[in-house]
Amino acid sequence: MAKNKKKYNSKAGGAKAVVENSDTDEEGSVLNDGASLASEASTVVQGDAEEGVDETSQVEQFEGKMKDAIELATQKSAAGRVKALDTICTGFLKSYCPDFVENQQMTICDLVERALKKGKGGEVEVGAKLSTLLALQLHDPEEVYKELKGLMVQITNDKTANPAGRASVATSLAGLCFLGGGEMTEVVSTMAVLEGVFSASYTKAGWTLPSFPPEITALHSASLSAWSLLLTLQSSGEVYRLANSAISKLEGLLLSSDVELRITAGEAIALILEFAYDYDEEFEPEGLEALTESLKQLATDSNKSRSKKDRKEQRSSFRDILKGVEEGDPPNEKVKFGQEVLYLDCWFKKVQYDWFSKVLGSGTNLHLSSNYMLREVFELGAPLPAFDATTSHRPTKNERNAANQLAFKARTQARNKNRDKRSAVF
Repeated sequence: MAKNKKKYNSKAGGAKAVVENSDTDEEGSVLNDGASLASEASTVVQGDAEEGVDETSQVEQFEGKMKDAIELATQKSAAGRVKALDTICTGFLKSYCPDFVENQQMTICDLVERALKKGKGGEVEVGAKLSTLLALQLHDPEEVYKELKGLMVQITNDKTANPAGRASVATSLAGLCFLGGGEMTEVVSTMAVLEGVFSASYTKAGWTLPSFPPEITALHSASLSAWSLLLTLQSSGEVYRLANSAISKLEGLLLSSDVELRITAGEAIALILEFAYDYDEEFEPEGLEALTESLKQLATDSNKSRSKKDRKEQRSSFRDILKGVEEGDPPNEKVKFGQEVLYLDCWFKKVQYDWFSKVLGSGTNLHLSSNYMLREVFELGAPLPAFDATTSHRPTKNERNAANQLAFKARTQARNKNRDKRSAVF
């Protein structure tokens, strides 16, 4: 990770892990074979595999499927390559297996590079996604970042490239920089590249908005989200110095016709002000009154030209953003996974969690439980022993059924005795 950022929160202590009782299991199968690795120690997460299947056999089965997919990712058929790369992504989403990946690191990195260089459309998108998932599997992804940075910057800046592909590459560029960027100079230079993309949506003179097709607006939104992720690595003093300039530019994006871009811009403003208020409690951004008025309108927007879903999402998001800007109040959310709870009680943690949950999707809980890299990001410490399926004492389904049957039998016998006593009374 570029920097182990530990941010203050005057009202709460940032993200915390709390052990709670939970019956939730992380379930899922890789390549529809029911085999999945869950930890560095080759802990197997039980999915659809039949009872009695040996743990080692499941691990070998999973690794064999992954090796087959890696081999198929070099075939001549573009559709076949995309399918194979997607299979590898699915494997990395459903499992955490750094020892296996370390041996395949350069091979997978070459696959990503080939997909980005020679691929088109979907192949570029899935290749970019794979690069981030690869970095999350490694103890030190700096080598992957250095290998792919130049190509990713080139694609991100290429206005002739497919917008969806550019958005995926911009997202992955930020993720690789966050996880393996090393020096802060790398973070700053990558942020400049990303701002060069979404700055096209800045308002012009007289607060007039440029008009773009939806796919370009989605690219700008993805780039701004990636920029915000990297901003969380900067110190409060550094963000304080750029606060007024950045907010004045981002404020214009609140007028965008795209709900995702409006919300992303609002959260970026709240994030900047959280850092600025941390550095100087008396700080007041220029044009605060106009900014809060804009946020209030968005938090109560009832414009019928927007869909009901967009209006609901916007109002919910901007109510929290308004509290952060006006009163300095942090968000108050918690994420339960397994027996732990992650508290998101500051904007920089929320921005980080939202970004990683979009990348990991259904695999978020598994990686929060067992992925050392992700647990370091959220300061969760080492994985809890309770998440090791081999040491878990939770009864199986058959054991629970047997216990229920015994309880039912005992209850029936007790009731029958009482019935016998009642029948003897005259």
